[in-house]
Amino acid sequence: MKCHSCAHDNADSALFCSACRRPLVAPSKLPSRLEPLAVPAMAAAAPAMAAAYGGAAGAAAPNRYAAPNGTSASSMGADPLILTDDEARAAVIGDANTFYYLSRFDGLAHGGGGGWHWPGFLVTWYWMLYRKMWIPALIYFFAPYVVWGTLGAVMAVSPTVGALLAIAWVVAWLIGPGILANKWYFNHCQNKIRDVRARGGSKEQMIARLEAIGGTSNVLVIILAVFGIIGGVGILAAIALPAYQTYVTKAKVSEAVLVGFDVAQAVGRQYEQTGALPTDVDRLVSEAPHHSPIVTGVELDSTSGTVTVKIDAGPRRQGSVQFVPGADNNRHFTWTCSTEDLKPFVPAACRDGVAR
Repeated sequence: MKCHSCAHDNADSALFCSACRRPLVAPSKLPSRLEPLAVPAMAAAAPAMAAAYGGAAGAAAPNRYAAPNGTSASSMGADPLILTDDEARAAVIGDANTFYYLSRFDGLAHGGGGGWHWPGFLVTWYWMLYRKMWIPALIYFFAPYVVWGTLGAVMAVSPTVGALLAIAWVVAWLIGPGILANKWYFNHCQNKIRDVRARGGSKEQMIARLEAIGGTSNVLVIILAVFGIIGGVGILAAIALPAYQTYVTKAKVSEAVLVGFDVAQAVGRQYEQTGALPTDVDRLVSEAPHHSPIVTGVELDSTSGTVTVKIDAGPRRQGSVQFVPGADNNRHFTWTCSTEDLKPFVPAACRDGVAR
């Protein structure tokens, strides 16, 4: 036997090479043919399984996740990786009234009507802002000015045609939003969904974008809060401003009444001393302890001794106050204050005609 390591010839019965002492290995006989592998048990049962599922003997094994009775997976439910129309609409509608709008959108998508919409009928502009329909809300806000301007031009040419168009416009303006609101909102949502699908991305990304650009807005709440504040301030101003103006006018008129009383007292003193009424009223006014810029003049009746003070306290607050004397046997005057023009603003003594 020849050694494979050193090529030394050895006896056929030798186990080790006599030259290099390496083990001698006899070469193995190669098989003349390859035996076929054993057929697995599942492969042998394949024809029976295929017959049971209605397939051919060499057909592939059925999908154990497939729907029963030959129903396709697409008919049982959507692919979880694909954004369906209902999912897209639900995302862009948001959490408010989702089921209501989905049912209306389903009818509109199949050529049906959208039905009546009460918010669109009662508060159209506010509903559009609430649903983030910015451009329709802007058009709805300015449309009346444009339309009425056009109708005014038409009425100038043909009053009859203009009147008919005006009636048609009012009816459409009042009734139309209630009928078309669901369709308007459906088209608005479809445009948003179309834009998001065009951008691409995973299902989760598209849903996130739709939720961000859809849903409802707090602009309506802000507008209502602003209007509420303005309305509250307006009511307070309507109540407080006239009261404040009345208070200021009363204060001014009271100063003017004091001027008239000072002059009347001076007239009474001179009459008590001399028995005659003074003739220089301007001097008495200048010497009076009180002065008022709203006093436009003081007059003295030389016969009766009545002192008249003319007052100008502002628009619709102009008039006069009279001091009428009453003399006793000692020529002592008592004065009665009265007025016809300034009763809301004079002191109580002048309204009641109390002698002083």
